[in-house]
Amino acid sequence: MAVKVDLKKNKVVAGIAGVVGLVVIYLAAVGIISSPSTDPYNPEPLPASATDQERAMVIAKGVTSALDQTMSSAFGWLPNDLLAPWVIDNTTQYQRGVIYATRPASEVVAQEVGRYGGRDTLDPRLVNATSRFFSYSENVWGFWWIYDAEGKFRAGIKNWADWAQSVGTEGKNAGVYNMKSDDVYNIIKYCISMTDYALGVLNETNISHFQSDNNVYYAKGICAVTGNLLRALLAVDASVIERGGSENITEALNRFKLIDDFNPIYVMAGGNVTGDAMMPNHVAALARHIDVANNRLNDILATMAR
Repeated sequence: MAVKVDLKKNKVVAGIAGVVGLVVIYLAAVGIISSPSTDPYNPEPLPASATDQERAMVIAKGVTSALDQTMSSAFGWLPNDLLAPWVIDNTTQYQRGVIYATRPASEVVAQEVGRYGGRDTLDPRLVNATSRFFSYSENVWGFWWIYDAEGKFRAGIKNWADWAQSVGTEGKNAGVYNMKSDDVYNIIKYCISMTDYALGVLNETNISHFQSDNNVYYAKGICAVTGNLLRALLAVDASVIERGGSENITEALNRFKLIDDFNPIYVMAGGNVTGDAMMPNHVAALARHIDVANNRLNDILATMAR
């Protein structure tokens, strides 16, 4: 009898050890393979003869590219996973930054570009993408018939793609693409509001050394969407470079590239409150790039307003 009890105990212990081992392997795999970054969306400038549908497709990708890439990566959307968020925090925070910036980007572009006038009805696909799908909480987990965060976000991306494909077609579901000078101005204002917010995240006074990496990658996620939309805007409207100043545009794009490339092996916060310790201060370094991009965006607006 004692032997049978011991065998049962051994099987239970072995089972528990196996589960723990699988969890460890999974977390290690996520940590090694997942990356807290996305490839910048950098479309070629469209010619003056480009159709409204071609321009709509570029703008739609500018809104959704970063979010789409995060979910198409090896382990997909991590903030709603049961285990990964507690360990793989850099990638998780990056993805949270991406969805944070995608929500207002969807709203601004839908309102500014997806209709002819301010009193016109918004395209229902863009309304649903903004108010139903992208607004879904990023940490909701579900399966099969129950919508989880990833399922909702994918539906929002599809709605943007469907709208863009429908622009210039005939029928009741044809989408509208209409970008005016005021629309360009308001999209750049969105970019400024996002870089302002990212700076606030990095300049938080109570940030600890072990929280600094979370803030860094959250800010990077915000700026990934912001940079994508700015580059999409420049691709569909070449006049922005002339109206905003080529030097301002060049430096803003350069800073967004530096932000995209910023990926230290280990994030250091300077070692003390004042940041004058011998250790590097990666938080301040990233904040400097975002600050310059923010200043240039403000210069672009000021130049366009003259």
